Amino acid sequence: MTDKSKEAAGGDSRRPEIFHVAARLFHEKGFAQTSMSDISAALGLTKAGLYHHILSKEQLLLAIFNYGLDLLEREVVQPVAEISDPEEKLRRLIQKHIQLILQKRFHEITVILHENRTLHGKSLDQINQRKKKYIRFLENILADIARKNPRGKIQPKLGAFALLGMINWLYQWYNPRGPVSQDELTEQFTELFLRGYGTGGAASPSSPRAAR
Repeated sequence: MTDKSKEAAGGDSRRPEIFHVAARLFHEKGFAQTSMSDISAALGLTKAGLYHHILSKEQLLLAIFNYGLDLLEREVVQPVAEISDPEEKLRRLIQKHIQLILQKRFHEITVILHENRTLHGKSLDQINQRKKKYIRFLENILADIARKNPRGKIQPKLGAFALLGMINWLYQWYNPRGPVSQDELTEQFTELFLRGYGTGGAASPSSPRAAR
């Protein structure tokens, strides 16, 4: 966890619980519709007790953003950073990012997607810098893949944003009780992206585009 998220939570042992409960409420009701009274009641604290840990709802949201990005760093970036082969690195990143979004279902991650525009000023700048760091990490992996696949024509930055868009919104529509398992979903996403990125999305001779 970053120093800033520790400071925002008062540096005490209850901060992960506070973040998790508050993030769940923000996810279910929205930040604007969730009061500090709602959060304190869900935690079994008095409102004064909650303010002992958190100075304001806005500071709590910033702390949740930082905590969510700490989870992304711990659960996704660190486990794949030392993998040398770029395609295997990308496969593992996709697998672990999907797992973070779906299997572990951290609301701290989904709140980042829903409430990004709620932050302002230095708080927003800080979070955007951390998000850009992850995007650059993914960009570098895609650039390494591109160097091994000279036929590819998709720019690494465009590929990074496209892949994150695919993964980050899974929680909106994917049904874990449906016919496609999470493992199958991961494999399908990996193949879809790697084949398209590696070949530059070239149309086959029999495709309608190629026939025109």
